[in-house]
Amino acid sequence: DDTQPAWSRSGDAQRIGWVHSEGARTSFQFKKGSDVVKQKKVGDGVHYFPQFTDEGVVILYEDPRHPCDLWKINLEDDSIQQLTNSLPAELQGAEFIQPEEVFYPSKDGTQIPALLYRAKNSTRAVIEIHGGPNWLYQFLWDPMMSYMVSRGWTVLAPNYRGSSGYGKKWQNASRYDMGGVDTDDCAAGANYLIENNLADKSKITVTGRSHGGFLTMTCMTMYPELWAAGSAVVPFLNWFKSHKNSREDLQHWNIENMGDPEDNKELWHSHSPYFFLDKVNAPVQFICGGNDPRCPASDSIDARDKLVELGKEVELLLYKDEGHAFLDVENVIDAEVKRMEFLAKALER
Repeated sequence: DDTQPAWSRSGDAQRIGWVHSEGARTSFQFKKGSDVVKQKKVGDGVHYFPQFTDEGVVILYEDPRHPCDLWKINLEDDSIQQLTNSLPAELQGAEFIQPEEVFYPSKDGTQIPALLYRAKNSTRAVIEIHGGPNWLYQFLWDPMMSYMVSRGWTVLAPNYRGSSGYGKKWQNASRYDMGGVDTDDCAAGANYLIENNLADKSKITVTGRSHGGFLTMTCMTMYPELWAAGSAVVPFLNWFKSHKNSREDLQHWNIENMGDPEDNKELWHSHSPYFFLDKVNAPVQFICGGNDPRCPASDSIDARDKLVELGKEVELLLYKDEGHAFLDVENVIDAEVKRMEFLAKALER
């Protein structure tokens, strides 16, 4: 994928540049006139928003060991200079886990890319599912991953079909099947962990945010035997209700990617985990915002009530003044702490 174009401001040395993505890593590519494309990078991480200068390019960069900062790359002599440093001094020597990109077979044999954060001698693991779905896990600054590994949990972050970063064909591969093939891809990650002795089959949890929260629940309803617990953050569970309660632009997105709810009623029903909550056989946690326009809190409340009626173990954390993305730092921290505590109950008992 090529995104975020930039043009030089110098009339005598006109260059065009862009951010080039190859899966979990990115680089800065550029060319002058009809010259060949050249490539520069700060490291094996993620680059953003390039801006040309007289000598080179200023760009934002982050990776699992460095939070996002401004860097300057000299395009003539390849020198690199860090312009800002947002890592607190007390964390300069801290260990932040570097993931590795792995591939594993899904249900139909398709190879699924994922980032694997290995914990030493671990038998416990978390499948961490990204939202979007047109997004992906990259070599990003993500201290929560390092925190989970520090507790002895191996973390697998799948870039399931529907993710961006691997070309349009991959990005569109879950269209009209959201909650189907992408669920298969995430659930297959649990089998990968078991087969490679990275986790005990009774010590795997699943969690995700937004579309990742939705997939957390499709995993728990379609593959209930795999999970010790699941935490769904700002999820939707009922395509019909979520569609009805969403903004008009979001309704358009639903129809574009899952078809008309009346014409495709059976598809919308079969891919809504709310209708299959009786299949769940592990503790569930819902974390949601009371003013969420995309994944209404009512979906989580309805699912909580139904799970209670079914005699399932469930907890609901409702942050009444938050939307889809939490803005109050205290709520962000509280939600993450309670998510980790919930997963720990299943993994460390």
